[in-house]
Formats: sequence, C-alpha cells, structure tokens
Amino acid sequence: MLFLAESDLEYAQAKANLLATEILAKRIRARLFAAGTGSVEARKAAAEAHPESIESDDALVAATLAFEALRARRQRAELVIEGARTLEASRRRT
Repeated sequence: MLFLAESDLEYAQAKANLLATEILAKRIRARLFAAGTGSVEARKAAAEAHPESIESDDALVAATLAFEALRARRQRAELVIEGARTLEASRRRT
C-alpha cells in the first residue's frame, strides 16, 4: 500500500510525459510535412523518414514503456492488496 501512496506523483508525471511526447511527435511531423515539397504522399513519407521523426518515435516508445511499467507495478500492488483483503475476510468468517 505504501508503494501506491508514494507512486501517485510518479504515475501522474509518467502519464503527463507520455502525453507531452505524443504531442511533440505530432508537431514535429506536422512541421516537417508543411516544410516539404512535392505531393502529399511524398511530403508524408519524407516527414516519417526524417531523423527528427524517428527520434520523436523513440522518445514516445520510451515514455510509453516507462508509463506502462509503472502502471503494471501499481496494478500488481492493487491485486496483492485485494488478495490480502479477500484472504482476511475469509479468515474472519471461519
């Protein structure tokens, strides 16, 4: 239970970082697309292949991993707590 209480801010920061990284990746692609030349498909392809887009994708993957790992740890802690509550309730009934 202590982990859940102490990780609230870390969880919120990880979620905010994930959202900020998603927004940044979209902005980078939009800027690269707008600055490109040629057909829509050519500009889209150039924006996707640009090193800035690749770097923003890597940052997005890292932010997603950090958030999902923390979320999984919190969910596991919640399951352990719920299991302990269930066990204790069963003990009280007997």
